[in-house]
Amino acid sequence: MRVEKFKGRKEILKTEYTERDLKAELNFYLSDKFIQDLFLLDEISLEEYRKIRRENIKKFRPILSELLL
Repeated sequence: MRVEKFKGRKEILKTEYTERDLKAELNFYLSDKFIQDLFLLDEISLEEYRKIRRENIKKFRPILSELLL
């Protein structure tokens, strides 16, 4: 393994989230929790769960959506 010293300084940018962003995050979380419960109760299949979750990610655009897909 090769270790190199970090040269330079990269500035960290603080992201400002709007109330709309936070509401979308909450709506996604609540929706995801609901479909998880449906899946755990065997009301929907794994395939249906994944399909609904993908659609919710597209609709609500949660902050970390890139990691969820």
